[in-house]
Amino acid sequence: MNIKDLEKDTVIKVEDLSKKFTKSLKRSMYYGSIDMARSMLGMQYDSEILRKGEFWALKDISFEVKKGETLGILGLNGSGKSTLLRVLSGIFPPDKGKITINGKVGSLIAVGAGFHPHMSGRENIYLNGVILGMTKNEIKNKFESIVQFAEIDEFLDAPVSTYSSGMRVRLGFAIAIHCEPDILLVDEILSVGDISFRNKSLRYMAEYRNKAQAILFVSHDIEQVRSLCQKAILIDRGQVLHYGDTVETIVKFEELAREERLKQLKRENESHSRDFKIHFDSDYVRFLKIGVEDKNGDETEVLDLKGSLKVVIDFEVKEKLEGLSINLPIVRDDNLDVYCINAFSDLNIKLENIVAGKYRASLYMEKHNLNPGVYTFGTLTFRNSKTFETLAKIKANYVFKVKSNSKVMEKGFIDVDQKWDFIKQ
Repeated sequence: MNIKDLEKDTVIKVEDLSKKFTKSLKRSMYYGSIDMARSMLGMQYDSEILRKGEFWALKDISFEVKKGETLGILGLNGSGKSTLLRVLSGIFPPDKGKITINGKVGSLIAVGAGFHPHMSGRENIYLNGVILGMTKNEIKNKFESIVQFAEIDEFLDAPVSTYSSGMRVRLGFAIAIHCEPDILLVDEILSVGDISFRNKSLRYMAEYRNKAQAILFVSHDIEQVRSLCQKAILIDRGQVLHYGDTVETIVKFEELAREERLKQLKRENESHSRDFKIHFDSDYVRFLKIGVEDKNGDETEVLDLKGSLKVVIDFEVKEKLEGLSINLPIVRDDNLDVYCINAFSDLNIKLENIVAGKYRASLYMEKHNLNPGVYTFGTLTFRNSKTFETLAKIKANYVFKVKSNSKVMEKGFIDVDQKWDFIKQ
């Protein structure tokens, strides 16, 4: 890593950074032996070429962090976020590109990973402190503060193997933050531990941000990223998708997550032998198909935010019915028990004296009010509106997405106009 040629206010500069790994451990060891032998003989291989079994964990990553900035790093699981931090911290060497860092780097990547299980908490404080770059006198001067922050007073002289996972996290975090590095790399640390400790850690991070030269912060908690970070970078499959304003990056991250979730649900549905599940059937009604259509009448799986929604239901009536009512709930895929919309056909139309034949029912909403997310249908129910008998109940495996088209983080299931006011009484 270089510290020369940095602009006065630039703390970290990453240029065309790439890192590759090997899927097979055996092949990785083989390549490692070959590369070591070549290095000893003064021979070099082209690191930009993928050999058999290799893949790019990071590819052509570029960004810079100014003094006083906190940079959020977002991405789906396996996108390369943790690998990026490990390369920046020196755990992994890059295969290509340039990293320029000005300052002492501290890492909160695998908190407590260096603990010796048979040593006490007291002994591990000294051991880990030295590993993280503190002198014995520095550790001694900060010892009480570390113990107090970690909240392990009663268990200080007990072996770490007897600690709960939360206790180990608290101790590891307390040791690491007392190293007071110029540049802090944080990887999913604030997502663990109880809420009281997380709050204390977040307060520390907010205070530390004001005196640190830079913080790089990886988290799946977008609210933490939004509150702590001035800028954010979105990584997908090892490449940068977006780099800039935090809220804009979060919106793009959430849209990426919804797109991946939609693809996953579609794959799951396609793996079933049928595209719906019958909970109850009768001799009166047979369900055929359900779908979402755009304004041109074409089937779609993507709706605009604040746009319209049209659902079409094809079914067959086998025998004459006195009356018919259709109930269709719409739910979000991450909370199937909560109805975002619960639509009833008999609220605006009376279907009476239905003769045998095939029919199409259409549900239309000029404004659906759904916030960005992935949605599906709850149990579609056909009832006799005269006798209230249930004629059929079906769970249709159909999914669609409401996409974001703004720079605002929309929360909740539905979009509503909000006005807040505060009055001192």
